[in-house]
Amino acid sequence: MTKKVGLALGAGGVKGIAHIGVIQALEENGIPIDIISGSSAGAIIGAIYACGTDLSLLGKFFSSVNSRGYLDMALPRTGGGLVKGERMQELVRLFTHDKTFEQALIPFICMAVDVETGELITFSKERKLHECVRASMSIPGVFVPIRIDGKLCVDGGVLERVPCIQLREAGADVVIGVDVGYRGEHRPINQPTMRNIIDNTLEIMRWEIARLRLEQADVMLCPRTFSFMHGFSTENTVECIAEGRRAALEAMPAIKTLLETKGIELVK
Repeated sequence: MTKKVGLALGAGGVKGIAHIGVIQALEENGIPIDIISGSSAGAIIGAIYACGTDLSLLGKFFSSVNSRGYLDMALPRTGGGLVKGERMQELVRLFTHDKTFEQALIPFICMAVDVETGELITFSKERKLHECVRASMSIPGVFVPIRIDGKLCVDGGVLERVPCIQLREAGADVVIGVDVGYRGEHRPINQPTMRNIIDNTLEIMRWEIARLRLEQADVMLCPRTFSFMHGFSTENTVECIAEGRRAALEAMPAIKTLLETKGIELVK
């Protein structure tokens, strides 16, 4: 039986643009990608790549547009979020060519969370990719959540920041994870403010939730984009893609050695 390599693309908002650089570096070095999973931003990039879209086109798009033009504002009191998300969903629909999971060129898994029950939801079949990606990218309080099969879906990164376990369950022998939400070691707070206390507290909570699950990856890439990717701005797209590439190239010797020990050949 042919052994498979899975790529898990993590949540991280606009920092997820770094996934483009990671994938490009993997491709250029002949690393096979047989299964893809994604949460939130990782679901966006993963679905688009799984459908065969040239990621360099996506990079050029992000670097040339005002991202705020895709933030269609909602009424917070009625919608459950500040942004409707319809424009972003349409963008994903166009870049995925309106395909279903079954029509994707590479098997794809997308994560979301039912905010009413706390259930982790795995999408991998039957539906349109753009619909499930829209559910996965629903950052609580920012994007209006959507209902799918009666479940009120929010961002998959709430429970599964980098969906590695799902790749194992889908048959991946090697799992490469990409955590664009990683901020490095916890840093001291010299001058406590309400914002940095809250930020650090939430980061500690997120890291403890993710820590054991991230150990499912054989290799974890951590592009460092926090110093120049903020909010919803795509102004530093080129730098973000370059950082993703750097992180992948840094780990490339270890990745190639791992594939060799598993008997997995590089793509020529």
